Amino acid sequence: MQGTFMADVRDNDLSRFGVIDIGSHTVRLVVFDGRTRSPAYFFNEKETCALGAEIQATGALYPEGKTRALGALKRFRALAEAMQVETLEVVATAALRDATDGPEFAEEIQKKCGLDVRVISGVEEGRYAAMGVLLGEMRNDTLVVDIGGASMEMTTISGGKIGDAKTTPLGPLRLSATGVSGEDLDAYIQGHLHEGWPEDGQHGGRIALVGGGWRAFAALDMQRRGYPLQVLQGYEMTPEEALQTAAWVRKAGEEELAGAGLTKTRITNAPLTAQVLQNLISFCAPEVVTISAYGLREGVLYENLSKRLRASDPLTQSAAFMERTLSRFPGFGEELCAWLAPAHPEIPERLLVAACLLADVNWRTHPDYRAKACFLTATQANLGGLTHNERVFLAVALAYRYKGAKNALRSEPAAELLTTEQRLQAEAVGRTIRLGAMLSGATPHILERTKLTRDEATLTLSVEKSQRELLNGPVERRLASLAAALDLKPVLNG
Repeated sequence: MQGTFMADVRDNDLSRFGVIDIGSHTVRLVVFDGRTRSPAYFFNEKETCALGAEIQATGALYPEGKTRALGALKRFRALAEAMQVETLEVVATAALRDATDGPEFAEEIQKKCGLDVRVISGVEEGRYAAMGVLLGEMRNDTLVVDIGGASMEMTTISGGKIGDAKTTPLGPLRLSATGVSGEDLDAYIQGHLHEGWPEDGQHGGRIALVGGGWRAFAALDMQRRGYPLQVLQGYEMTPEEALQTAAWVRKAGEEELAGAGLTKTRITNAPLTAQVLQNLISFCAPEVVTISAYGLREGVLYENLSKRLRASDPLTQSAAFMERTLSRFPGFGEELCAWLAPAHPEIPERLLVAACLLADVNWRTHPDYRAKACFLTATQANLGGLTHNERVFLAVALAYRYKGAKNALRSEPAAELLTTEQRLQAEAVGRTIRLGAMLSGATPHILERTKLTRDEATLTLSVEKSQRELLNGPVERRLASLAAALDLKPVLNG
């Protein structure tokens, strides 16, 4: 369970790391509670400034937006200092790099706010978005498409490495300022998609959408499909599903979009974003369209990770961080996984590792609600590196770590994302965790002197003589219950 699955979370990894992102529409501060592959959001605040609102018409930044941005940046610096943020990175994207007064405003920020602004190119912006995607998942071949207010970047990931990148003026603020619509706007979008992009490798596969506009679109798609899990990270659509929602967005009126939960700004931008997506799908012909909740800011964090942490699994790293900060005995989860893994050879090891690391993080919850709390932890926690199906598998397994799981899951429609076989497997993993936790009191170094094994007919728990006093009726009943779930005969040696 070492190497890519686990990496030590060291004390110097836990210093707070902040990123200020000066974009075309918003200025945002994000503080991460540590430099780990588990992006724990300690603080997250934005100010809508619309710096890029008039660039297409005037070539300059929006004057009122500059005033708002300076006020927000002064506040963000003061907050970062109060939060003892060790490193604060400030990056600016399309608005400052394209505006005639962008360099002048960057100097003004340094003078009035004491912040050194790094104005990044469009290609750099795309690469940071791709690094953000890499922070949160392990799938290798992806076209990352990051849409902001004024630009849209496209960057390839192949074999876990960032490849070609290009920037386009296809953000909704720029598209609105062109004054064209309909087929003329389609032609404009298609022209920029094809311009300067290599002909080989641009079609098929998977595209990962990054940015608030895409996330708002995905939320609408979830509503239309009645999707039971409200988690954007890792949400997937077929191209046909995405195109259906895009067509609906373009026809819907402001009142209908507002009723669906979109803000005033998103209502204005949504039809343009949907039109871009229609053309993007036509251009790329993807097999699947997925959403990444991680982008540029998470990419800046990824750039600052050690090689040791970059090589780790984002799922198990997230779970390890939670175990370290929330469980009674950090380190027990890894021991628990080594103990129960022989009983579940059909389950991917990384899922077993994550389940065991998370097995004790809800111990403070009232016993009557722990099963429910475990399900919510897995479905709502900021875990990376897993599909929605894997997330729900963890949730069901962790629910069965406690009593009352069956009743708790009746009110959770997301559990239906699993097949019957997957649900039974998750239940068995949860029952095994419960057995191990009961046998040891979730205390380290006890399971090391016991062994759980299975063959075609039996499930055997072997306990050293020195540990016999730990055996009692409840342990025997838990073993029998687990064996029944696996359709095996229980055997107790001790």
